[in-house]
Amino acid sequence: MIRHPLLMAVLVGDLISLLLLLAAAKTALKTVTEWAPQSASGRQIGLERAVETGELTAKFALAAFLTSTLLLLAGITNVLPGVIPGAMCGTGVLQAAHGLGGSALFCRFLTLGIIYLWLVLEKLNSLQPDRPFAVGSARVLLLVVPFDVLAVSTTLQAVWQMDAHQPVDCCAVVYDQFQSLAMARQTAGIPNSLWLMAFWLLSILMLFSGLCALRAAGASGRVKISGWLALLALLWVPAAAVVLIKVFAAYYYQVLHHHCPWCLFLPDHKFVGIPLFFSLAVVVLEGPAAFITARIAAQYPQFIHSATRRSQIAGLRILLAAAAFIGMVSLPALLWRLQYGVWLH
Repeated sequence: MIRHPLLMAVLVGDLISLLLLLAAAKTALKTVTEWAPQSASGRQIGLERAVETGELTAKFALAAFLTSTLLLLAGITNVLPGVIPGAMCGTGVLQAAHGLGGSALFCRFLTLGIIYLWLVLEKLNSLQPDRPFAVGSARVLLLVVPFDVLAVSTTLQAVWQMDAHQPVDCCAVVYDQFQSLAMARQTAGIPNSLWLMAFWLLSILMLFSGLCALRAAGASGRVKISGWLALLALLWVPAAAVVLIKVFAAYYYQVLHHHCPWCLFLPDHKFVGIPLFFSLAVVVLEGPAAFITARIAAQYPQFIHSATRRSQIAGLRILLAAAAFIGMVSLPALLWRLQYGVWLH
């Protein structure tokens, strides 16, 4: 185990977030079993006060977990490579975790995604004094608990596996995954050229759907177009990640077949991985949020204005994030083409 102050801060933040989340989940469980908005009893009034306290506690848990996740990403990308012998980027750090690092990050991102959807529901719910989504919001919060426990435990195991004395070879991890040049030109058995075509097709469809979602009239029309937008967003993000790593990253690295996403976070490449992957995160979070809030606006008349506006904001964020991503990956390729007259492929 590497006793680095940053890793210790991550583990402390995880512990704080887990304790706060468990406290909020206790109130959420009572809400699911005892919530009676039509009642004016002292028990219901006390539960309503507890729900407000639980909401605040859950938000503090989210802040602590998000902070520890950002610290962990900072450590993987730019701090721990200088501690682990042989590591030059995050690939070497994950190699030192013996396969648990990737699992820990996946669990953390999944947990953050569920918490974000809870936050969207809770913000709408707090606009009404009777809190019509109290039970549904509490169920989503309870769903966060097992994923948070899994994320925290997997992160602890990954940190425990890291050894500052055992050398790694992150370049070997990147290049040894391909047995031939043909394998380097495909992903999941699909040629990278087809991934690129799918990316541009999905980009056009998603941008068009986003514009339609901003101008959609009628509750049913908004639900339908936001549903398509959410589906396209969830399909677009994997395609965008594949073409970023397998096609467009070459224009940043200026070398072919260096399929390493972590090197994009290094200072040598101006930390370009931060805005690129942040854009992908915005799209994958706001897609479901646009659909869920559109459904709420259609089914609950009291939320027609607030939920419709939130759905439109989600659509606008998707448009801006997707446009930013497309611009950031396209510009280096176009400049290379103008300067050398060829594409890197």
